[in-house]
Amino acid sequence: MSFQILTKRVNIYADLCDLAVKFTERSRELNIIFVADIFGVTDEFKCLCQQVTFEVEQKLSITCQLHMIGPYQQQAKSFSSEHDAYQHFMKNVTLIGYVEKLEKKLSTISGNKLLVGFSVGGSAIWQLGSERAIEHSLGAFCFYSSQIRQMTKLTPKIPTRLIFPATEAHFSLAELRVALQDKSGVTIEQSEYLHGFMNPLSMNYDQQAYLHFINRLAELLSEQYAPESQLKNV
Repeated sequence: MSFQILTKRVNIYADLCDLAVKFTERSRELNIIFVADIFGVTDEFKCLCQQVTFEVEQKLSITCQLHMIGPYQQQAKSFSSEHDAYQHFMKNVTLIGYVEKLEKKLSTISGNKLLVGFSVGGSAIWQLGSERAIEHSLGAFCFYSSQIRQMTKLTPKIPTRLIFPATEAHFSLAELRVALQDKSGVTIEQSEYLHGFMNPLSMNYDQQAYLHFINRLAELLSEQYAPESQLKNV
């Protein structure tokens, strides 16, 4: 056997060993972490999280650990309006407080992580993912997280997909897109629905959008994890 052939075989073996390590690490337990908006962890939010997790499990043929994080120590029974929920959030939590809580919660979760945030929950993910490394995080998905407009100088350290509404009442989405478009690892997707379309408690809830993005989000999460595709592409 020539030296060149032996060297080639050794290199192939090394590549296969490296692939096996990567595949084993990626195939460990997957945690899907949902971060709620100002309404918190409501029954409606729980239903959404369970639906998405079920769809991911079906697509990947794995068991996922579902985690739900909300802004409140004690979940309010209900809010009379979004304005009421916003006032309660700003008085008792604030974005900084939510980021701190999110960091503490994530530190207790081991294994691969995919994060999904809605409104201020997505903004908390954006800030935390930019300022600190989130261990074993494979990516984040943030729905209509409008406070990001105040944090355009930050760049997340993890792959992040932003799902924008069609418009925002208080600022220009077009300008925000321009400010974010060159950021490495950040993908922007714009929907045709309004801020809050995934929350049945929001005045902008849209059932058609909800059903579409349940499936869309499950696809995106599955693609981000995708251990099978990792194996095929090496």
